[in-house]
Amino acid sequence: MITWIRGTGILLLVGAVAVVAPSYAAAQPPVPASGAVLYEMTENLSLKALQKGQRRATSQLLGVALPGTPLCPATAVNTAGYCVINATGSDNINLNPDTVTFGKGNFGGTFTVVVPGDNPTDGPELVVGRGHFSGKMDFSPALRAVAPLGTVEGEVGLNGSRPVPFTGTFRLPMGSPSGAYYLGAQGWEPVLPNEQALGYPTVKFEIAFPNVSE
Repeated sequence: MITWIRGTGILLLVGAVAVVAPSYAAAQPPVPASGAVLYEMTENLSLKALQKGQRRATSQLLGVALPGTPLCPATAVNTAGYCVINATGSDNINLNPDTVTFGKGNFGGTFTVVVPGDNPTDGPELVVGRGHFSGKMDFSPALRAVAPLGTVEGEVGLNGSRPVPFTGTFRLPMGSPSGAYYLGAQGWEPVLPNEQALGYPTVKFEIAFPNVSE
């Protein structure tokens, strides 16, 4: 009798979890109107580099790309109609305000295109594409306190294909964790709940492909 009660309790608990747990299909990541958008999940900033007048950092990013872009091959498009991107990027920026290259530098990194693998409930993890990116970065608007923005120009290649050019804009969250905003093209925009990582507002990286028709 006790064994039966315990077994029934476990079944009821599993059933309840199945009802309330969100599925991958129900997840609603921020989907851009065009191109791709990535969010900085973590960042490691070098203290030694700062002491030498350089900003060197490595970040892990997560985001989505629309079909037809160089980041989203047809084989990787999920049922929601987009590709999920994991990326690791590094930058090296000059922090000497007395130089003409203040706030400018290089960036580069690698990325993967992923789809749901061994667990349909958590984030996608099965790699179906790999690529790399590199280019020039201008973070001077943010470093000079002109605007919480940075821009990049670079190239990106997927699965060994010929690299294609892209442009990008970094939008830094401003305000407080409980009321953060991005400076968008039309003014200040609130940081949405799905643009946060464990409650922290994230840096938003919008990507455009000038020579690609989506």
